[in-house]
Amino acid sequence: MGLTLEEELNRPIQGFRDQLSAPIPNAAFGVFLDGQLRACAALAWTSRFSSSMHKALLWGCFVEPGFRGRGLGRQVVSRALDHARQNSVRRVNLTVFLPNQAAVNLYASLGFRPYGLEPEAVCLGGNYHDGQHMTLALSD
Repeated sequence: MGLTLEEELNRPIQGFRDQLSAPIPNAAFGVFLDGQLRACAALAWTSRFSSSMHKALLWGCFVEPGFRGRGLGRQVVSRALDHARQNSVRRVNLTVFLPNQAAVNLYASLGFRPYGLEPEAVCLGGNYHDGQHMTLALSD
């Protein structure tokens, strides 16, 4: 999700607490199976100014590898999009790091469309990955 395992492991726990306790309408959603978190997605409003409150950012989308292909990603992203609609969001944006065709296909099937590509958006393990920006208009 944009950080290496080492970077995630070195983050202070308070950073996670702050991220997950952002004020409403920011929210995180999960699918739990066998008492374990297997899929997650979060929605964040990137500005408190009224001029930008019509849009939100979908982030933190992940499905545990052993549970992929079961529709959990669709379930959790759909729940996040429902939350966006309930909070009068007109547009949801996201960035997916490439190559990740399964994620691109999921987002496209939910109506997201590409609107730009950021070359070399992240460097993980010495490999650069482009970031595909995608957007979904909820008001259409």
